[in-house]
Amino acid sequence: MITGITAEYNIFHNGHKYQIDEIKKRSDAVVAVMSGSFVQRGDVAVTDKWTRAKTALMCGVDLVIELPACYALNAAPNFASGAVGIMNALGVIDSIAFGSESGDISQLRQTAQIMENEETRISDKIKKYISDGLCYPAAISKAYDGLIDSRLLSQPNNILAVEYIRAIIRTGSNITPVTIERRAAGHHDTLIRGNIASASKIREMIADNEDISALIPYDLSEISENMPYSLSRLDCAVISKLRGAKSGDLTNISEMTEGLENRIIKAAMENDNFVSLADAVKSKCYTMSKIRRILLASLLDFTKDIYSPSPEYIRVLGMNKTGADILKRAKKVCSVPIITKAADFKRQSPQFELDIRATDIAALCAPNPQKRMGGMDFKTSPVIM
Repeated sequence: MITGITAEYNIFHNGHKYQIDEIKKRSDAVVAVMSGSFVQRGDVAVTDKWTRAKTALMCGVDLVIELPACYALNAAPNFASGAVGIMNALGVIDSIAFGSESGDISQLRQTAQIMENEETRISDKIKKYISDGLCYPAAISKAYDGLIDSRLLSQPNNILAVEYIRAIIRTGSNITPVTIERRAAGHHDTLIRGNIASASKIREMIADNEDISALIPYDLSEISENMPYSLSRLDCAVISKLRGAKSGDLTNISEMTEGLENRIIKAAMENDNFVSLADAVKSKCYTMSKIRRILLASLLDFTKDIYSPSPEYIRVLGMNKTGADILKRAKKVCSVPIITKAADFKRQSPQFELDIRATDIAALCAPNPQKRMGGMDFKTSPVIM
């Protein structure tokens, strides 16, 4: 049995190791579909994608596939659709495992079925609540009040779990969903519980130069040379891009809604860094993560037409011997090209071009000036362990 998981590994920690160990009690191999240079909350990853793939391989993952930027830097439904689409395309994944606060796969399945077969009256309620000024997640929760436990739709891992199952239903996939209850540290938990802390807490500790060695299952020296990346190094790039933009330049940017482009351009004229810009644009209608994703999408020229539920390729970031065997099997049945060397991919692909831009721009966030060069997608081979 081969199990797929979707991850950011931003940063890989003991909680991730626990998940992989639990999966391997009933699975022969683990394939991780991992976000590349940018992550879903609208930030640059803590370090480059190959380094993060290496930590995953060191801790039990067998094959690491990149989740393209058009999915990784997107809302939960599109994030999940991209991950499941990649697993479907590979043709060798038997199950998908994901963490959840619920831990109850029956409850999550039932919720996904209800939402995937959304009634017109619910859709109308959602539209009304959004027009009243609620952000989308709050509108969803309120519209389904009485049908779905509101606690389930208010917790980030549950929300993604439901979206993975919805994507499976929508695509008619034979992949079996499995959930592992998230224990000890929650997604945004600021507390350390034993040797478990959230990735958010660990990133905070890294920024404060605190010791994280007890919270990760590998020697930090393996990855510390080029970490942490800092989005602040893109402040001038983001502001200058938006100050030079007209509203029509931004209307087709990923997740942009009508009128928001004018608010963003105005805020860019009055702010000089990413954080204050996002704060100025934020309103009760939009989550902060969405605003941050839109600002980064504007910098990356990530337009709505680049997203597609179906991936255009499979990009390999790393593998061990088991992973190499899985890849060999996948190449016989995979429905899209498998890329192990970027230079060999000759097709015109807006998704791939976006990934190249994302890698080149994210490199500017590196702490080591020598690591800020462009073209790394064409100079870096998959990690082999």
